[in-house]
Amino acid sequence: MRTINEALALIKKQDLDTAVTYNFIRGLMKENRIRHFRSGSRYILNFDDLLTALKMD
Repeated sequence: MRTINEALALIKKQDLDTAVTYNFIRGLMKENRIRHFRSGSRYILNFDDLLTALKMD
């Protein structure tokens, strides 16, 4: 489980030239392709779902 910014930082650590953005991840969450929940003002997402959605695993 990661915040959007933490997940994005991990992806950028693996690939500095990634085209994945904060808004792209939010869009995947909006389409319910990634399990997530809200904690206060932060969105917490399932990082494994994100990798599956990106077909990176």
